[in-house]
Amino acid sequence: MATKSGRIASVRIAAVKVAGMGTWTLSGFTREVIEEDSWDLDIKKKYFSVGDAGTISFSGLHDPADASQITLNSACLNSSLFVSGDIRFYVDNTKYWTVAVGGTIMITKVESITLEKSAMGTVDFEAVVEDGAMVYL
Repeated sequence: MATKSGRIASVRIAAVKVAGMGTWTLSGFTREVIEEDSWDLDIKKKYFSVGDAGTISFSGLHDPADASQITLNSACLNSSLFVSGDIRFYVDNTKYWTVAVGGTIMITKVESITLEKSAMGTVDFEAVVEDGAMVYL
């Protein structure tokens, strides 16, 4: 993959851009490691354990009238899940990250709003990926 500028990246629910978003971050997949340690071992043994599909954070300009930001708020407040393709994190106009088929994205933090005297209001969202890793399509 060629390097990409974030200039045309976006967050979309289905095909609709979430208004004002300017940053998104995928924490990535991690695999836990467990250790076996006993008196008869000179060196600990380590084994792969369960994986963690990671977290997502995204932020941008706060727009209380934007239907997509309202949808995200509602999803968190009502414990609704996003499935594969419902919410997409675009790298450019065509390529994006979404949860794999069978997985879900749970919005866990909404309405984190910052207002400053000499700046536009911003909002932060957070999510966790469950039951599947993120895939690049």
